[in-house]
Amino acid sequence: MVDPVTEPIPYAWDAFVKEESLPVLWHGRTLATASWLGQTPSVLCAVTDGPRTVALFFGRLQGLSDPRRYHAPAEAAPGFFECRLYPGSLAGYRFDERLDAAGQAAAVAAFESALRARFGRRVAGVAYRHVAPEHVAAVRGRNRLVRPVQPEPVLYNRWSDPGQYRAELPGKWRSQLRKVQATVAADPTLSVRLCPEVPEREATRLVQQIGRRHRPWWLIRPPIPESYFRVLNEDPGTEFVCYFSGERLLALSTVHDTGTELQMSHWGSRDRTDGGRQNIYFDQFLRVADLMIDRGRALTRFGKGMTEIKARFATTQESRFLVAGR
Repeated sequence: MVDPVTEPIPYAWDAFVKEESLPVLWHGRTLATASWLGQTPSVLCAVTDGPRTVALFFGRLQGLSDPRRYHAPAEAAPGFFECRLYPGSLAGYRFDERLDAAGQAAAVAAFESALRARFGRRVAGVAYRHVAPEHVAAVRGRNRLVRPVQPEPVLYNRWSDPGQYRAELPGKWRSQLRKVQATVAADPTLSVRLCPEVPEREATRLVQQIGRRHRPWWLIRPPIPESYFRVLNEDPGTEFVCYFSGERLLALSTVHDTGTELQMSHWGSRDRTDGGRQNIYFDQFLRVADLMIDRGRALTRFGKGMTEIKARFATTQESRFLVAGR
């Protein structure tokens, strides 16, 4: 168990990430970079059984923080440990697929024991975010609160070509999405490219603009640093659906290809007053779905949020839960 800002990443962590073909969002270097966003300490924990790594856990001790600080010292204030992958809305745990229910529960117990050994009474409780139904029993303990949260939209690939996918879109939205694509294609000032990297400063600014639009004015969060997009740029499994006006970047959609599935993460776009376009948010999902079909990937995870909009693209709404308590 380490704080990735101040301590080296355990070999067991990245070895498990590589073995399980997890996206770059789970790489130790990525999480170390993301941890500088935290105003409270981050924790990265690899649970092993002999030579075998059986589970990973990542999150933050969420207590009182000073909004003027980007990273708090190890002497954290008491609070709940929030198990979640930052930045974003993904579950902060991964189990070895060979673990049975008893093994998963044992891995959770080992993690929580190490967590309390590190922080003592400063850990008032643990909150697991975005828990899949099959893992609720492993993390709920005896008396923890279990509450359904916003589901995760997942698009399962069952088509041989993009045209077939378009034909099977929900009837209510099929013609509307066709118009969206036609509008984007007809704009002579707009071009769309799949890029292996993006300008780091522009990317963090555009993603930050989206964050400002969708969170309360009083909620202060440090922006994603340029160094985070530098890590994504260097990852061969990460690409960006980019929208340009000439050579000016208008929007980007981040896509991680594990070789078996696609994971969408960061979306950023200019405001309409700064040259942004109205329909490209919807257009990105069609393009990523086409990419999934063309590459023969099993599924695409669209990411949490905007559930009703993402349902228009034939996604399955998979249940997720918050599990919290002592």
